[in-house]
Amino acid sequence: MLWENLREEEFDNAIKESKGLCILPVGCLEKHGQHLPVGTDVIHITEIAKRAAEIETAMVFPTMYFGEKTGAGEFKGTVIFSPELRLQILKETCSEIYRNGFDKILIYNGHGGNQSMISYFSRGLLYEKTPYSVFDYSLGSDFATPKKLLNEGYKYLTTEDRKVLQSYNDEKKRFGHADFIETGWVYGTRPETVRLDKVYDESHESTHLFDDFNKLRINTPFSWMANFPNSYEGDMHDGMNERIARAMVDYSVGKL
Repeated sequence: MLWENLREEEFDNAIKESKGLCILPVGCLEKHGQHLPVGTDVIHITEIAKRAAEIETAMVFPTMYFGEKTGAGEFKGTVIFSPELRLQILKETCSEIYRNGFDKILIYNGHGGNQSMISYFSRGLLYEKTPYSVFDYSLGSDFATPKKLLNEGYKYLTTEDRKVLQSYNDEKKRFGHADFIETGWVYGTRPETVRLDKVYDESHESTHLFDDFNKLRINTPFSWMANFPNSYEGDMHDGMNERIARAMVDYSVGKL
């Protein structure tokens, strides 16, 4: 059930059917190479949440795009909000979801940078002793990797598809940002927004500028963008197609 699609009189029944569970998808707007849209982290979680809620009934709140993004403002399309505003929006949104009758809120995270923010937010609710419960689950908690897709045995994958997935494993391809998996999630939900012909327009290789910091476990918000200045990390593969993308989405829908 999509919150924005219901008429007012339908909410009482929706609360009963969902047993008070509302999914709150949270993404962000940022560059994902030149082949994916800036709304990548919003697009895939929106559709995955919608499909999961059709299998196991839940309310789905309109997706939040105000994710943790404080750098990379040099790229067009990136939207940056202050940390204070992000937390306040989360707090008031959860409060409003509860006021409308849902006492279990599952924050569904589609952007890796959000995780610390969401954890900080949810732990803060313990201090406030809210009358509702907040849980969080990240799309990245169980990536739809080629190895996992092969193990699932999706019958619609062809022999050639399986070779593509197997070669990804055999060649030890890297995962990251705007990579094979993220491309599959968006291609499997909004294919018209993906430009596979632009996958190699920019480098996805690391500059290694901050490798020594990472080895010493010294954290700095500069490290990832310094290592990957094109906002693109991880290996791609020319074999991406609608069936592999479908499998990646189906896997993530099942996990959610």
